[in-house]
Amino acid sequence: MGACLSAKSKLAIKNTQISNALSVYVPLESLTEKTVHSIISTATRARTSDLNHSRRTLLAFLLAINDKLQQIEKNENVTEQCDEHTIQHAKQVRQWLSRKHYSGKAIDIDWNDFRAHFEGMFQDNDDEIAKRYRLKTPEPYYELAIPGLHPHIEQSRRYINRFRKDGFKPEELKVYWNEEQLENLCPKHGQCDNSEQFPPHDPSDIDAIQYLRQCPVSQRNHAVEIRYVNNGIQLAVFDVPKDAQIIVLNFANEKSPGGGYLRHAWAQEEIILYNSDGYRALLDLKYGRMGGGYALPEFGLAYVRDICFVHPETEHHRLADMMVSACYCLHSAQLYDNPRSEEEYIAYTTAKFRAFMAAAIANTKGDGSNTYLLLGPIGTGAFGNDVRKIRNIFYQVLFSRMMGSTGPIRNAFKHIWFVSTDAWKNDLFKKILS
Repeated sequence: MGACLSAKSKLAIKNTQISNALSVYVPLESLTEKTVHSIISTATRARTSDLNHSRRTLLAFLLAINDKLQQIEKNENVTEQCDEHTIQHAKQVRQWLSRKHYSGKAIDIDWNDFRAHFEGMFQDNDDEIAKRYRLKTPEPYYELAIPGLHPHIEQSRRYINRFRKDGFKPEELKVYWNEEQLENLCPKHGQCDNSEQFPPHDPSDIDAIQYLRQCPVSQRNHAVEIRYVNNGIQLAVFDVPKDAQIIVLNFANEKSPGGGYLRHAWAQEEIILYNSDGYRALLDLKYGRMGGGYALPEFGLAYVRDICFVHPETEHHRLADMMVSACYCLHSAQLYDNPRSEEEYIAYTTAKFRAFMAAAIANTKGDGSNTYLLLGPIGTGAFGNDVRKIRNIFYQVLFSRMMGSTGPIRNAFKHIWFVSTDAWKNDLFKKILS
């Protein structure tokens, strides 16, 4: 086990890692100019720090987009038949794939240079998190073996070993780049319920496609009950009826799985992970779907099926789906640049919220009458977002139409809870949401 690998073996491992990182699903039909520019500007930005290889992850997706376009342009090895709409949209995406010079002019991307830079990032493989814990040769999932960490972290490791020793299945881990990717999963008017007419989709979304056809959103019309729960999320899940589906919004960090989990930070995301096996899901995203790096889409999210919460006192456990979404950090930019104006901030944050609402709707089991959607004042703690602004964006999104709804999208659920340990935040939400 301790023997050194040969140069040939190291090269084979490196090539496998690169291949895995590039074999991501590209929702071509859903790509928008805003999404493409977000990926380009972030992946190509030169910074001294790249925690969790976030920019490398985005660069891999950028290269995968180019590979997909080349397949269509060459009209070969295309897995699904390309109709005229797809071909025209591919041409539009190709036009968006340019870098802006400081003069304002568009510059064509040198894809060979991009690929060489990407492979060089794998060659360096400089893990700054591992350095902090003095790990010289970190292996995948080294985060689960760092010694001497807080008892809450050891507790979550016990839950992982108990419930998810073999990790999460690929179909339980989903990545959505924007709301459009989810809207495109909905059945079109007059579409029959058979697999031949399913839209292009990530393999992990076959269940969502079926749910959207069994219970179309247009038929999910409930007198929604909005409840305000002044409690920790790790306790609130146990107040949900036992036979119900739970979908929890994780106030996440966009570039670090679990945010400050390893250093025992005490925000909502970390508290979820200390009291569940959810940290393994984020690492499975990192080392599986994201090719050894970690980056949540700026206008999208990750979605995890069936994490297991454990009650801190009774040891009872509950399954819940987890939406992993990040607000902008207004104190200092994280992975993505912060919006440059108030108008941009509202528009971009609204896009984030619409994406996680669409994800909740698409992954609802049944018609929404037995699903409990647990939301909250995301981004209003350490990230510094104004509570009233976040509340107002929730209002706009919940009262809008989407995913084929015939009325406010909040009526797609019978039960929506706003969960917070800060009662005053719930009081502000209640003033306009109810």
